[in-house]
Amino acid sequence: MRQLGGIDNLMIEGELPNIPMHMSALMIYDTGGKRGANRLFKAFSEHFETIVNEHFPILRCRLEELPLDLDKAYWVEDSHFNAAYHITRVALPSGRNWASLYSLFAQFHALPLDRKRPLWQVTLVEGLDNLEGIPGGSTALFLKIHHAMMDGKSALRLVSSFHTNGPGLDAPLIADTLPAEPPIDKDFKAPTWWEKYGRAWWHSIERPIDLAGTVLKMLPGMLHQDDPGESTAHSPTPNARFNRPVAADRVVGHVRMDMGQLRKLEKKLGVSINDIALCVVAGALREYLLGLGELPGDDLQALMPIDVRRKGEDGSIGNHVTVAKIALGTSIKDTRQRLLAIHSTTTTKKQHSKKGGAHALLHLVDEIHPAIILWLGQWLVSSGRIEELPQTVNTAVTNVPGISSKAYLADAELIDYLGFGPLAPNMGLFHTVSSTTDHVNISFLSTAELIGDGLAYRSALVESWNATKKL
Repeated sequence: MRQLGGIDNLMIEGELPNIPMHMSALMIYDTGGKRGANRLFKAFSEHFETIVNEHFPILRCRLEELPLDLDKAYWVEDSHFNAAYHITRVALPSGRNWASLYSLFAQFHALPLDRKRPLWQVTLVEGLDNLEGIPGGSTALFLKIHHAMMDGKSALRLVSSFHTNGPGLDAPLIADTLPAEPPIDKDFKAPTWWEKYGRAWWHSIERPIDLAGTVLKMLPGMLHQDDPGESTAHSPTPNARFNRPVAADRVVGHVRMDMGQLRKLEKKLGVSINDIALCVVAGALREYLLGLGELPGDDLQALMPIDVRRKGEDGSIGNHVTVAKIALGTSIKDTRQRLLAIHSTTTTKKQHSKKGGAHALLHLVDEIHPAIILWLGQWLVSSGRIEELPQTVNTAVTNVPGISSKAYLADAELIDYLGFGPLAPNMGLFHTVSSTTDHVNISFLSTAELIGDGLAYRSALVESWNATKKL
C-alpha cells in the first residue's frame, strides 16, 4: 500500500474551483517536418510505457480517497490503465507561431486532470512552422502531471528518463548518468476495507499526539528567533492586481536569456542565475505595474520553493519542498542595487532552509487531519472569506533546472524547455525558471482578467532582461 504524504494530500484536498494543482512542461524538438514528428510520436509512445513500468510505476496509479476524508488518500494501481488514453496528438492551429502555441498550451494547462484515472497527460503538437527562434517543422510535447505525484525535481528525472544524450534509439539514456535512484517500491495494491478504515481509526488517535510532539520540538525555534534573515519573512505584503480570485482560463508566455550572458553576470557580480532571474521578474513587475499606475510602495513578495531532499531521496515520488518568502525589491529603481538586495535575501533563506526547520514543517503538515484541510478550503471559498485574508505573497517564482546536456528523443534534438506551475487562491501569477544548455527561460502563467493577452507583460520581461544583461 502507498498512502499520500501530508504535502501530497494537501495538493489533492486543497484543489479549489478554477485552481487545479498540476504542473506542465512544454518541450520543443527539431523534427524537420511531419516525418520527424511521426518518428518522435512513435518513439515516445513505445518508450514511455516501458519507463512507466520500470521506473515510474506511480504513473499507472489512480487515487483512492476515503469518504468524508477520514484519512489521507492512497495511490492504487489502475487495473484499466492504458497509456494510449494519456498520449494524444494534434496539429498547431492556423498561424503556427508563438501566439498559436501559447494559446493551445494555455488551454491544455487550464483543463483539470481526470481524478478517476492516473493524473498525467501528454500531447504531441506538430507543425511549429513560424516560431521565432525555432526551426520550421519543429514539434512540441506538452506534459501535464499532478503535483501530488511528484515535485519539479522528480518531474525532471522523469523527463530525463525518455531522452538520450545522442541521436538514435541506441544512444545511452541521460537518466543513466544521474545519481542512483532509491529502490523502486512497486507495492501499489489497494488496501482492504479493514486496512483502510483501521488505519484511519489509528491515525485519528496517533495524529494529535504526533502533532503536539512536533509543535513542542518547533517551539524553542519559534520563541527564540535568532536568524536575522528571518526578519524579512515579516515584511509587509502589498496587494497587487494579481492577488484577486482566479478565473478558469490561463494565459502564458516567456522570455529567453542567453546562457553565456548569464554566466558573465554570475561571475562579475557574484550572484546566482536564480538571483538574476528573480531580478528580471522584479524589473518586469515594476515596469508593468508602473505603466498601469498600480505599483505599490512596498516591495512585492515572491514565494520561492526550496528543495529539502536529504541524501538518497533524489528521484523519489511526492513533494520534498519547503518555501521561502523573497522580497523582490520592486521599490528599487536601480537594477544593480535590486539584484544585490535579492542575492542577499536568497542566500540567507537557503541557508536557513538547511537547518532542519523545513523538515519539521513538513511533518507538521503531515499530521493535520485531511478533513480539516477540505473543510477549511470549502468554507473559505463558499463564505467569500478567502478574499478577506491578508495577502502573504504576490507571485511565485520556482527554479526547475532543465537537462544540462544535449538531449534527444529518437533522432530529434530537444531545443527548448518551458515549465509552468499551478496558480493559488488570490495568487494569479506564477513564474518558472527553466534551462537548456544554451539559454534559460522565464515562463509565466496567469489569467486574462489579471494580465490581458500577456503581450504587455512579456514585453516587460524582455525589457527587464535587456536592462539586466547590461550590468
